[in-house]
Amino acid sequence: MTPHSLRTLWLASAVAGVLSLPGIAAAQTALRPNLIALPAFNTSLATDAGGRSTLRFGTTTWNSGIGPLELAAGEVETGSGKLRVYQVVYQSTGSPVLNFAGAFEYHPAHDHMHFNDYALYMLQPVNAPGGSSRTGVKTTFCIMDSAPINLSLPGAPRSPFYNRCGRDLQGMSVGWADTYGAELAGQEIDFTGDADGVYQLKIEVDPKKLLVETNESDNLSCVLLSIRKPSTVTVLDSSGNCSAVASITPNSARIGTSVQDTITGYGFSPGMGVSFDSGSGPRPVASNVQLTSNTASVDQITATVTVPYKKQAGRDPVWNVRVGSGGVLANGFRVTP
Repeated sequence: MTPHSLRTLWLASAVAGVLSLPGIAAAQTALRPNLIALPAFNTSLATDAGGRSTLRFGTTTWNSGIGPLELAAGEVETGSGKLRVYQVVYQSTGSPVLNFAGAFEYHPAHDHMHFNDYALYMLQPVNAPGGSSRTGVKTTFCIMDSAPINLSLPGAPRSPFYNRCGRDLQGMSVGWADTYGAELAGQEIDFTGDADGVYQLKIEVDPKKLLVETNESDNLSCVLLSIRKPSTVTVLDSSGNCSAVASITPNSARIGTSVQDTITGYGFSPGMGVSFDSGSGPRPVASNVQLTSNTASVDQITATVTVPYKKQAGRDPVWNVRVGSGGVLANGFRVTP
């Protein structure tokens, strides 16, 4: 069977699966992919005799959409030698739609063509005095079906369809993932000279927002790591949540008083609340919570923190500070008599 006939059979299956879902009429539907970044895994730190430290990790992105991520090479870019790339978005009826999506470029370390700007790796200090943000050098990937994730999704093929690093065509089927192991070139961030402490390792797929998807809000995932040279990496949170609390100032208040606090961290968004847990005695209460800064480097929330009046403090008057449902600063706030 030819690749074209395989594609025809796969597309017919995908369309039938989508149109059989409740509430979906037989009108034209764009069969878009949905790329999800899973948390980094197999993290490790190595420091050589010269003091150069490297954080290594594996990554997986997968397609939970209603159509494949398909990338087709176009014309050669003048001057760069790269191939322009177009995303092929299949439709439930009619011809596919092409959208410009970037470029293919030869990757000498992997010896095949890669798609540019597919993902971005960032390491951000959360509780690491003197630490700095670092960005991984790897931005190019060969997109292919390397592992099944959810083959129960409508249109998911039983076996990999995009099974090689093609020069002219790459892609990821519905329900399938593209995994890069920690041992591969580019799966690293230089940690040389950075401070020991707690860091957030962030994986962002399609950071330039060139790919057409069903959902753009699930392209980020994070792991919280404790990193200590020469070779210790401890995973503190692998849930994928990208909200992390770095500090709260001031970090204490007396019983029966209120303080105006500034909370810094990453992944804050409007509407997130601030709460306190895992202490005892009078529990601090946050009000007037406002997101005052939301940037690529650091976020800030201001809040009024009130400690209710009680005659006695608890046996453990030190509380965790929580922003939203994810970010936590352990033992971040103390209640004093």
